[in-house]
Amino acid sequence: LARDPRIKLAEALQIFATRTEDYNDPYVGLQLGFKQMDVAGAHPWSRGDGVKVAIIDTGADTHHPDLRGRIVTAINFVDADDQQFQRDRHGTEMAGVIAAVANNREGIVGVAPGAHLLVFKACWQVRADADAASCNSFTLARALVAAFDAHVQIVNLSLAGPEDPLLSNLIREGLRRGVLFVGAAPSDLSAGKDSLLHQPGVIEVS
Repeated sequence: LARDPRIKLAEALQIFATRTEDYNDPYVGLQLGFKQMDVAGAHPWSRGDGVKVAIIDTGADTHHPDLRGRIVTAINFVDADDQQFQRDRHGTEMAGVIAAVANNREGIVGVAPGAHLLVFKACWQVRADADAASCNSFTLARALVAAFDAHVQIVNLSLAGPEDPLLSNLIREGLRRGVLFVGAAPSDLSAGKDSLLHQPGVIEVS
């Protein structure tokens, strides 16, 4: 074909691949869930830009370098201890898993690094050196109402507990408004039927 004077160019078919850059965040290699869900493959399509996610949990370190610019609201429904709010561990961890800044040479990469986080402290850390925390119906209800008032699109409830009429009604109201709820599945699946988050419309994650 190349010798035919009517043909300007003839060449072998070549193979190309999309170009991707590895994340420079030092602990991304330890994020097994990140790999299992192929979050890196999803990021070219969506990084959660502008999505408002309420984290109803303990407080969180709003000054953490991996959360810089991600936390847009932080409200304490437990007490007035701002210093403890910043030291709380579980809420900080959840905020990082959801929206840790990507490619900043810090920590990990969030599933939705473009999301806007609203941290509502409704749980208190039981011990200074452990993640364990407790909440109650009243503090959780206040946080849920605040999340609705802020018009969030997603509510994260990484907690476990019994079925609760007040909280169940609030969750149903949020679902009616189009809010997506993500919660922690109980470790004992047989106990799930009597848990707060085991209801239609709530995404339970283990």
